[in-house]
Amino acid sequence: MARLKLLSWNVAGRTGLLGEQIAAVERREPDLVTLQEIRPSTVDRWRDGLARAGLAFALDSSALLGRRPLFNLTASRWELTELPAVGAPQPERVLSAVSEYPPGRIEVHNAHVPPARSNGLTKIETCEALHERLARPSVEGRHRILCGDLNTPRYESEDGGIETFATNHPDLEARWDAAERSLLVGLADWDLQDVFRLLNGYDRRDVSWVFHTRARRRAAHRLDHVLASASLGTIACDYLHEWREAGLSDHSAMEATLDPS
Repeated sequence: MARLKLLSWNVAGRTGLLGEQIAAVERREPDLVTLQEIRPSTVDRWRDGLARAGLAFALDSSALLGRRPLFNLTASRWELTELPAVGAPQPERVLSAVSEYPPGRIEVHNAHVPPARSNGLTKIETCEALHERLARPSVEGRHRILCGDLNTPRYESEDGGIETFATNHPDLEARWDAAERSLLVGLADWDLQDVFRLLNGYDRRDVSWVFHTRARRRAAHRLDHVLASASLGTIACDYLHEWREAGLSDHSAMEATLDPS
């Protein structure tokens, strides 16, 4: 078997719908799963559910937690080896590992870039740390993936232009714009391409996170991404919007089918 199905999802720290979330993931029969916003109270049930689905190997970043209650989890059908932390200011937000995928090892970076509100420079420092780690050639013989909730961009135009959230931070606008842009645009120079856009173009106006404010204004952005090496031969990449629309999370999951053969 050469093809691999990757599923990435910010599960929003949900507890009341945990059983439905786990069942939804199991039904997709993925080979590699990256989850964001796991809680200490839910991690064992997630690990058990993923093991039932054949993902016997799992790592999480709970050991790096400070006062924050949420962290990442990565599960695989093949052995996982954790990599050194990327140096993000909130280290539990990035979990890096190598999956011993038989056709070729895959370096997987499972990221949850924090939103800007009340986090100071944490968002741009996380983007900068990810770019610093990944803006280099991959280790020989390894494929690479960066996936998860990157909390950018604000908007994408149909001609491929992107607008970051930098205008919300006029005192740091240039640095903020460069930091967010360094992931979705800059990493393409290092063989990490946004495979959703690569396969579907910019005519698709998908959003992966939707928030309705008390004033009944609707905020919606495409914040969840899969960036992958060309060597992984991504043949499909799409969102599972129905999970968000059903209230399982405030984020749509993302599924990619890879065929490095």
